[in-house]
Amino acid sequence: MLDPYDEQVIQECKEGGATLVTWDRVLRVEAGGLTPYQALEHALEKGEAIQETIAEVSRLRQLTPAQLTVMADGADKTWAAYHEFIPVTRVVATRVRQLRVEQDYSWRAIARYCSRVWLAPWGADQIAGMVICEKAATLLTEDFLQPPWN
Repeated sequence: MLDPYDEQVIQECKEGGATLVTWDRVLRVEAGGLTPYQALEHALEKGEAIQETIAEVSRLRQLTPAQLTVMADGADKTWAAYHEFIPVTRVVATRVRQLRVEQDYSWRAIARYCSRVWLAPWGADQIAGMVICEKAATLLTEDFLQPPWN
């Protein structure tokens, strides 16, 4: 689900800003569980919206294994820092679950919401949102990577 601030992020990307996009649950559901490349193959087979699909996939940049390794290392360090410094109480966990499960907030939207409420500096950082959801789900004896969380 896009929250009002996602529109700002989308606009910034259209104006030349960079972002890493993952093929998350909401997008997979919309595409019938397909990756962007599978969606392109599917469109080519059916002859549907081919130009639009090709244009969308052409905007994707495939990363090399070395680039992914550097990114994964940075993400791991960021995850550890957030895990150490972001506190989640049972009250917070209940609210986060409501936003994520009942209102379909993305991890970025969760991070942005908590950042605004707590006046924290991480903004819409997806890793912060993942850590918040993990801590919330754990407090509620659930798994943030499994339904209904993900």
